[in-house]
This record gives sequence, structure tokens and C-alpha cells, in this order.
Amino acid sequence: MALMGSLAAIVFQRFESGAEERRYSRELRTRQAKFTRALMILGPSMLALYTVLNPVFLSWESATGMLIASAVMLPMMAFYFWYVGRPGFAANRWFDLAFFLAIEPPMFFFIRSLWESGISGWPFYAILCYNQQLLLSYACLAFAASVRQFAIFAAISVAYLVATLAILGYPTNVAVYTATFYAPFAILLVYINWAIDDKARLLFDAGVKLDAEKRKSDALLYNVLPQSIATRLQSGEAIADAFDEVTIVFVDVVGFTTLSQSLPAARIVELLNSFFGLADRSCDLFGLEKVKTIGDAYMAVAGAIVPVPHAAKSTIGFGRHLIEGVREMARGSGVDFAVRVGINSGPVIGGVISSKRMSYDYWGDAINVAARIEGVAPVNGITVSQSTRDLLADSYAFSPPRLVALKGIGEVPVYDLRMDRLD
Repeated sequence: MALMGSLAAIVFQRFESGAEERRYSRELRTRQAKFTRALMILGPSMLALYTVLNPVFLSWESATGMLIASAVMLPMMAFYFWYVGRPGFAANRWFDLAFFLAIEPPMFFFIRSLWESGISGWPFYAILCYNQQLLLSYACLAFAASVRQFAIFAAISVAYLVATLAILGYPTNVAVYTATFYAPFAILLVYINWAIDDKARLLFDAGVKLDAEKRKSDALLYNVLPQSIATRLQSGEAIADAFDEVTIVFVDVVGFTTLSQSLPAARIVELLNSFFGLADRSCDLFGLEKVKTIGDAYMAVAGAIVPVPHAAKSTIGFGRHLIEGVREMARGSGVDFAVRVGINSGPVIGGVISSKRMSYDYWGDAINVAARIEGVAPVNGITVSQSTRDLLADSYAFSPPRLVALKGIGEVPVYDLRMDRLD
């Protein structure tokens, strides 16, 4: 019993997941449908050829009998052809078995009329065996993802052949010899049907695993690059974009070098991880795009790849939220942890360079100005450039301008956000 169970498990394979088994069946039967429908064109074509030849070579009685049988089978084949193209066919594995069993009676009548005509000179059992082989060959190709159902049909066809010959009174030796000839053919076709199914299952399983790996790689890529950029990169496009007005934010930890010398490495990493996690969440909250971390500094932009209604206002909201979060971190950790925030607005160029450790980065004078302004911002304060202040003059209060010398840029006016004037 155990051996039979193991053999049945090998022949009648199923995926462990019922949902996956149903998906496999639908996909294979949907792909196979065009070939199955082609069989239903070939079958009627053969019957049409008989219809043309019969009146020429057969008696009127035999030709009429075969015509009646054909008239019954043709609508059945037409219905099968129609149903194979319907959405419900892929989920109905038993329909094939029902169709091929239903077509046996008119086919028997067809065979009987052909034998009675005497045109071929073959005995009835030979004509029956040949046509059953032909029908079984059709079924072998039509029963997609249905090994169990095809094996049932093959077994029924063997029993049908033997029973028909016995009922018609053929000697035992004729019935046994015909069945001995037909049964190995039926077994061979069951094996072929199983082999097709086995290969299809292997390909389906490989496709499922490939899709899973692709989702993992896509998720990893989308974690490194914005999804829109990753999609363009996957299509082979060179990524280079120009943005007329973007607001850039740089945030830096105050006194990080001194802090790192006074705390264990694990503690420093823990604090930075908390800080960067807070910054990431703040980006999501205000619609900013995280660009990168540089040591203990954090860079984000607003109004570039990810559109936001008011880019400059979003950066102020981001900065305020981040400063409040850092204050909470400092109180909770007992560490003197603080940040500076610098903001500038202007044109930038964005793109992806290098094929290793890819990232979408930004370049331009506006980036350099934002980075320099962060360095002159007050502790837990926000300093903006003239261009950003012009965008925010009607929304926020700023201290009077102060001239600062920025490395590589010269003296420029900057404005500190009045944190005490925020509601």
C-alpha cells in the first residue's frame, strides 16, 4: 500500500499549496488552450474529408450512417472549441474527461458504418482499435495539467475496447490480443502526458522562484533608488535629470567627533541609527526624498523626483520635526545630542553614475551652498539661504540677515528661522 501511495504521488503530482496548484493548472491550461483548439479544427477537417469521399466510394446506406455520426460529433467539437476559449475552462479539469467520454457513442456509430461498408477490408476490431488510438492521442494533448483525469480516461478506453469486442461476440483470443496491443499504447500516452506535466511543473516552479528572487532584488533596488528611477534604469535608460528649483536640506550632528571619542562604538552606532531612522520617518512624513548619509550628516531634497506642493515649506516642517525628535532622543538617552539644519533652494542636476553601489545623487552649486549653510546654523536651529527665505517670507519669521563667509562661495546673507515665533 505504501508503495502504491508513493507511486501515485509521483504520477499524480500536486504542489503543496492548494493556491499554487490552482494557479499552475490555470496557467498551463490557458497556455495549452490554443493547441487544444487547434485539435478541434483538425478533427472536423478529417470528418469533412470523409463527408466528401463517402458518397464517391461507399454505399448510400454506409455514407448516410457516417454522415449522421459526423453531424452529431461536429457540434460537440464546436462546443468544445468554444468552451476551451472561455475563462471557466482553465479551472475545470474534468471537462476534458466528460467531452471525450461523450464523443465515444457517435464515434462508435461512425466506426460501425465504416466497417459495414467494407471499403477498408479491415476487421471491426482493427478499425475500433485504430480510432481509439487516434482519440486517445488527441486526449493526451488536450488533457493539460490533468494527469489523473487522463489516466482515468485511458483506463476507461481500454475497458471500453475489451467490453465492446466481448459484447459483439468476438472470440476471447481476438479481444485479448487487441487489448494487449492497445493497452501498452495507452500506458505510453499516459507516460507522455505525465512527462509533459512534470516538465511544465518544473518550469512553473522555476518561474515562481525566479519571480520571488526578482521581487527581492526589486525591493532591494527600490530601497537604494526611488522606484521611478529604478524602473528607468532597468529599461537601460541613462539617468540624467535637470530640476529648475529644488530645496535641499543638510542636517549634521553637533560635535560628533567629540561625542564619538567619549562613547563606546556600539553606543555611537545606536545613536546614529536612531537619528537616521528619525530622519527617514520625517522624510516620509513631509514628502522629502532622502538622498544619502555622509558620516553623521543627512541629506534630503524636496521638489525633485518626488513632487510636493510646497517644497520649501516641507523642508521647514521636516527640520522642525527632526529637531524636536532629536531633543527627545537627548532627554531619553542622557547624551548631549543636537543637530544643525541648513536649507537652500535652486537648480540641480540629478542622476545615477557608476555600476557598483548605485545611488541617485544630485549635483550643483545649490547643493554646495546648502551644505555650507548647515555649518553656520545654530545648535538645534534652522538656517536658510536668501533664495529659500524668499520662498518662505510670507509663511515664517526669520531673524535679520547675517553675512557669513562660505568656503568656496564667499560672503552670502543667511537667515535663521525664528523658532520662538512658531505656533
